[in-house]
Amino acid sequence: MRYRYWISLAAAVVLAVVFLTAGVGKLMGQSAFLLNVSSFVLNERLAGAIASWLPWVELVLGAVLLIGFTPQLAGGVATVLVGAFIFHNTWMVSHGWGYQPCGCLGVLDKLFQGKLSTVGSLYLDIGLFALALTVYFAYPGRLLNTRPWFLGRGKAATPKEDGVAGDKPK
Repeated sequence: MRYRYWISLAAAVVLAVVFLTAGVGKLMGQSAFLLNVSSFVLNERLAGAIASWLPWVELVLGAVLLIGFTPQLAGGVATVLVGAFIFHNTWMVSHGWGYQPCGCLGVLDKLFQGKLSTVGSLYLDIGLFALALTVYFAYPGRLLNTRPWFLGRGKAATPKEDGVAGDKPK
């Protein structure tokens, strides 16, 4: 059982680093990110909404995953978000834009020297999807567990320790 905790913790930390990097990169170059989103979203208001809230969602999700506050819930939200990224990147590839720079990390795309294409981002998103599912399904706690990982898992009381197992008073 202990291995599930460490596997889900490693998956959560990797997801958190990616989400925090992407969120910070998009916030640092928010106007460039808005221009990038506007190039494929026809509705101007929808493009503005995506460009304004997506970096903050990524930052909050990354922080929650890194801290370990409700990790299964964050893993579920990350699964849905990364699933939307996969859908978007698949749509972009199917329309012939697979080798365009994706802009996924905002101004921090320069880390990859602008070579992270939509196809490369799709592969990365599939890996992130697997990590998010790992956090959701492998974390050995409850869905709304609020105990951060750095405080330790704590010792769960067994029924015998609680006095519910039919122990007679001494």
